[in-house]
Amino acid sequence: MTRIALIGPSDLGVQLGITLNEAGAEVIGFNLPPTEYSPIHLASNLEQTVESADLVLSFELPQLAEKTAQECAPLLKAGALFADFSSGTPERKKHLAAVFSGNVFADAALTSAGAIDAAGPAAHALSDVLSSLGVKVNVVSNISGDVAARTLIRTLFTNGMAEVLADTLWAAESLGIEDWAWSDIKEELTDSNGDRAQALIDDTAYNFKRHQIAMQDVVEMLTSSGYDSTMIAPIQFTHGRIMHGKKIPHSQAPAKKWQR
Repeated sequence: MTRIALIGPSDLGVQLGITLNEAGAEVIGFNLPPTEYSPIHLASNLEQTVESADLVLSFELPQLAEKTAQECAPLLKAGALFADFSSGTPERKKHLAAVFSGNVFADAALTSAGAIDAAGPAAHALSDVLSSLGVKVNVVSNISGDVAARTLIRTLFTNGMAEVLADTLWAAESLGIEDWAWSDIKEELTDSNGDRAQALIDDTAYNFKRHQIAMQDVVEMLTSSGYDSTMIAPIQFTHGRIMHGKKIPHSQAPAKKWQR
């Protein structure tokens, strides 16, 4: 039976632990969220959690990730693997990998599809262990930090979208149409897909001048309503970059016509 150590206060990590337990692994946890998870045996200390594990999954807070790695490294038995799921920069993940001797470290992240992205020297070995328990692992590379880079790009997109939503709703509130705006936003997102994303970047690349003029009208309207938008300045900055010839990757707009 594969023995898996689960460390850190992550609800998603606990859900993964329960899945692995149901698949036949023995899962032991330490410093989990303060809720009773009957399938997972809780250890009283880190040493008891790690010393006999075949695989350690660390979901510790970013500020504790290095301390946890340093404490776990000398406790790992021969052949055991350590996968770090904490958030952090690619450089931080490279630093964590250097804590361990041999090919035992994996830079990992859960995806929205329920799979795991993995990079680093132990990425393939992690895939072998978890795939045998029914968990899909996408091996990105053998370089620690490559998954962290992808995770932070996702964060830029999702946080950026969330902040645009907040700003849009505040702007709508200043005009007394926040209920309509929320309904319209939900309808727009319901209809969104890959083709819609392609159309958006193509239109932005090709018609940036029209977008600039439209944003000037937005500025005029919100100035009258008294709302100070948090997103107009960065949007206008992006338009300026496009105007000066910075191509949007994967846009299919004719480059020669950008300056029209």
